[in-house]
Amino acid sequence: MSEDLKSSTKYVMVEPSPSSDEDDIDLLELIRTLLQAWKTIVGITILCTGLAVAYALYSPEVFKAETLLAPAQEEKSGASSALGQFGGLAAMAGISIPSDSNVEQVVATLNSRKFLRTYIEQNKLTPVLFDEIWDADAQAWLVPSAEDEPTVQKAIQSFKGCLSVDEDKKSGLITLSISWKEPEVAAQWANDLVKQLNVQLREQAIADSKKRVGYLEQELSKTTLQDMRAVLYNLLESEKQKAMLANVNEDFALEVIDPAVAPEVREKPKRKLIVALGGVCGGFLGIFAVFFAQFLQKLKSQSSEDIINS
Repeated sequence: MSEDLKSSTKYVMVEPSPSSDEDDIDLLELIRTLLQAWKTIVGITILCTGLAVAYALYSPEVFKAETLLAPAQEEKSGASSALGQFGGLAAMAGISIPSDSNVEQVVATLNSRKFLRTYIEQNKLTPVLFDEIWDADAQAWLVPSAEDEPTVQKAIQSFKGCLSVDEDKKSGLITLSISWKEPEVAAQWANDLVKQLNVQLREQAIADSKKRVGYLEQELSKTTLQDMRAVLYNLLESEKQKAMLANVNEDFALEVIDPAVAPEVREKPKRKLIVALGGVCGGFLGIFAVFFAQFLQKLKSQSSEDIINS
């Protein structure tokens, strides 16, 4: 029986897998290909780096001026609290007391087309925003026809690209920044925007207060009830106090904590980063070009062999 088992037993030879050797061969072949085409890789890298240097040098410099702002709430708190004391009684009398502007409304006003349109038109900024097609000496646009002249809407859109208003939700502080190619102009625009916003909102508040004062005086003359007259009188005094505070307070909506100054360091272009990215991208592009050329060469050789064999 042992002889039968021996006779039935078969020995199979297991050959070692050639995958590791093939991987080593492929890796060596790739390295050999790169070494053979090092001039091509270096040439493409130098070309891309040169283009990056040219772009970095000829790109216009942009400077960013920032001003730090805080909502001016403390100055208006006295009038607002006085109005709030009689809010319920005023509502019973059919008198509406508007609330003070919050931070979101102030930020929305800064970004609104209406406000920016007024600022651009008052300061005649359209030629400045599109100075590349404006002849300052002739005071005329360098365009074929009047239809090609930049409109106010285009000026607003261009100015919005320079303006940034960010609110810190934790502290409530607002950072207004202007990015422009002239640092002095950027700082001037940032500071002027805050001034104009305070002026506009202050004038609007004064006008609204005058309307409410007139309405309260009219209601006071009609009412004979002593309790209601007392309410109306207190509301009238509070509204007058609010108008008085608005008249004397220059920082009506936003208080300037840190005004904008002309920046000394440009925001962009970041030339070192551009050149570094150009060199890295050039190196990768050179390696890809070498491998792609080798792939095409192998594909062409294989096609030629197939044609000969057929």
